[in-house]
Parts: sequence; structure tokens; C-alpha cells
Amino acid sequence: MSLTASVSIKGYVRNYGYGRAEIDTAALTNASSVPSLLEVTLANGNNTITVPSGAKACIITMDPASTRTKILKGANGDTGIQISVSGKGGSMMIPLYLVSSFVINSSGADTTITRFQFI
Repeated sequence: MSLTASVSIKGYVRNYGYGRAEIDTAALTNASSVPSLLEVTLANGNNTITVPSGAKACIITMDPASTRTKILKGANGDTGIQISVSGKGGSMMIPLYLVSSFVINSSGADTTITRFQFI
């Protein structure tokens, strides 16, 4: 069953010299979303994550208890960008327009779960 899903990021960053900076992103909306949750214990090296048909975004949540560095890549051969280091979990959202899969490289076999929430 599809439904309309919408996600945005709101918050602030403080301790700038001039106070705090507001974060208020425009909503990403998918009028035909089939939300799904994938929970993965990442293996050492490249882990290919398949994007469900129709998904337009993914919220990736990494456990702060993980001791593994994680790198987000578009494909196995990419250099990618580091998205998590030992003891630094958190969540991030990535857009998935025209994307059928992406790769999370883990610096070793993980013992915690990484969550992928597709909308």
C-alpha cells in the first residue's frame, strides 16, 4: 500500500560566535511512498544496499556503540565520503532520485545494527 511520506530536518547549531544557526530544510515528499525499514549488521568491506522501487530518500541511522568507520559510496569503486567513526553514531538523510543501490563500506565486521529507513 502506498502513501504520501514527507521528511525534513529541523534544528539548530549553537556555540557559533554570533549565537545559533537555524536548520530548516525544505520537505522531501514522496506521493507514492511504500516505506520500508532495513536493519543490517554490516560485514567488513563494501555492503551493497538495494533501494526499494519508488523510494526517493533514505534515513541512515548508525549506532554510536559501533567501533567501525563507515563510508558512503555510490558504487564499489568510488572513494566515497566518511559518514561515521568509532563511537560517533547518528542519523543522516540522502536523496535517492534515479538510484537503485548504494554502498556502505565498513572498516570491519560490525556488531551493531545500521538502520536504513526508505521513503
